Amino acid sequence: METRGWLLALWLQGLALLWGRAGIGLAQLSTTASPAPAQACSEFSQKSCEECLKNVSCLWCYTNNTCIDYPIRSILPPSSLCSLSNARWGICWSSGPDEEEERLARKREERRLQSLQRKHERKLKHDEIRKKYGLLQDSDNPYSRFENE
Repeated sequence: METRGWLLALWLQGLALLWGRAGIGLAQLSTTASPAPAQACSEFSQKSCEECLKNVSCLWCYTNNTCIDYPIRSILPPSSLCSLSNARWGICWSSGPDEEEERLARKREERRLQSLQRKHERKLKHDEIRKKYGLLQDSDNPYSRFENE
């Protein structure tokens, strides 16, 4: 389940990269050679992620605030270039896998507490029914002798 959040963030980044290229046109996307960027990606290093990713062929690395050419020969950038958790392409705002895991853990804890609350309410309701029909044992002595009338 932890990898699902990581894969979702990765999928969203890839989708944003494709949306960024949607304006280029299908004819240019199908060609193997990409058009030369107006500026080299390295010119955006030490600036901002947003400025770097205006050029859709660039990748921003948060580790050292560098803007580098996206390695088009591989689907994912290699870790030697930039660790995957610190690499952004297409969009800058992607929450990292750690933030996603924390959010999921909080939701899981909320569901667990709600479940415990419902369990407690059910127990109280069942105890009321048992008391109504005389099935509730005395809490002081649960092992009292059963009396037949």
